[in-house]
Amino acid sequence: MSEIKGFILALVGTAVSSALVEGIIPEGGMKKFVRYLLSLMILLALIAPLYDVIALVPTLVNSGFADYDSVQAYTKANSIVALRIEKSLCDKFSLDGELVDVVYDGDKITVSAKRRLGLVESDFISYIESNFGVLAEVSFYG
Repeated sequence: MSEIKGFILALVGTAVSSALVEGIIPEGGMKKFVRYLLSLMILLALIAPLYDVIALVPTLVNSGFADYDSVQAYTKANSIVALRIEKSLCDKFSLDGELVDVVYDGDKITVSAKRRLGLVESDFISYIESNFGVLAEVSFYG
C-alpha cells in the first residue's frame, strides 16, 4: 500500500512541479523544448513502477518461481485424493487409518486393508465407484 501511495505522490509532485515550471518559462522557442522535457518527466514518473517489476524478474526466476514440475504436482494431487478416499473409507467401514492403504494413480484406486470380519471387497469397490466415480481394486491382508 505504501508503494502505491509513493507512486501517486511522485506522480502528483511531478505534475505540479511541471505546471509551475511551465508557468514560469516565458513564451518563445524555449517553451516548446521545456514542455517536451516536462512531458518526458511525467511519462517517466508513470512508468517508474515497471522498472521495479522488471528488477524482480531475476529474483523470481532464481527463487524457483518459474520452475514448475507437472509430474510432481500431479503426484501431490493424487496423494491428496488418496488421503481423502482413505479417510472416507475409514469413516464408512469403521476402520483404523493405519490398517488401510490407498493409492490413487489418476485412473484407478488400489486399496489394501487388513481383513476384518464382515468386510467384503465388493462393498469397498461399490462404495468407491459410486462415491468417487473411479475404478477400484481392493485386496485384504492378514
